[in-house]
Amino acid sequence: MSSPGRVFQPVRGRPLRKLLWKRLHLPHGVVHPALRFAKRAANPSQLATRRAAAAALAAGDRAAAEIPERDGYRLLQPGELPDAALVAERCAALFEQLRPGARPEDHRFNPRKRFLLSLLRGADFSRHPELLRFMLSRPLLDTASRYLGSVPLLAGAALWWTPPNDSAERSQLFHFDAEDDRQLKLFVNVLAVGAGSGPVTWLPADASAALRSPSALRRRISDVEVERASGLGRAVRLLGAPGSAGFVDTSRCLHFGSRASRVDRVVLMVQYLRFDSPSESTFRLDVPPGLAGLDPDPVQKLALGWV
Repeated sequence: MSSPGRVFQPVRGRPLRKLLWKRLHLPHGVVHPALRFAKRAANPSQLATRRAAAAALAAGDRAAAEIPERDGYRLLQPGELPDAALVAERCAALFEQLRPGARPEDHRFNPRKRFLLSLLRGADFSRHPELLRFMLSRPLLDTASRYLGSVPLLAGAALWWTPPNDSAERSQLFHFDAEDDRQLKLFVNVLAVGAGSGPVTWLPADASAALRSPSALRRRISDVEVERASGLGRAVRLLGAPGSAGFVDTSRCLHFGSRASRVDRVVLMVQYLRFDSPSESTFRLDVPPGLAGLDPDPVQKLALGWV
């Protein structure tokens, strides 16, 4: 691996995808393959390098959580996720520090989402290398690599606060994430989450498949539709003590969060995307090469986009 530097991607998929798919309404099956091809063509060696590294991980002895293909998710208790309790404690302290400047009435970052405020997002995490080290920790990165079939990019992250609310709109309704047809998000509960805390909720991938279609990727899906197609009885909720967590493929698993919360909920979200994902994250990290406080190994450099 050469000295740190950003992987060069002359094609930024997100704005082009927004134009072609959202505004011009070209088919998903046309837009995504075209953008994936453009990214591979711009960096022809990356895919082979990342696949080879993931294959080596699969043959090694590293502890990585298995995510069943049928389920598309994996729940983790605090003791199963290295340093999760410490990260939750650190994020709870940041919540208390940042909360006064992120009041719901301020509509910080997204004026249409009073129910989900980003205390930290994307590039903000470069000021917190201790959290980046957790996101890059090999058990997490190896799990994502095995599930996605190649070493992914640590694409985005956010520290979210859901204040008490009684709404059910936008991302509080069932939906698929459409950056790619497969991705992995890690949600870590920073505060204890119960049924009345607006927990992240999803259907397993096999149950979600009955509702996955090109049109479903463009809209929210009602509970009534879900009940008719798959049954709400299979819904999984991320409940538990600080440090409890879940890996979820939010492209394959219908999901929602922050709905009708009676208490504050704080969650750390980490997003892993394949190198050739058609769209970048809304919460892009863009970690500066050589950032102080990080000493990445070769696989972690791939995840950071450093070459």
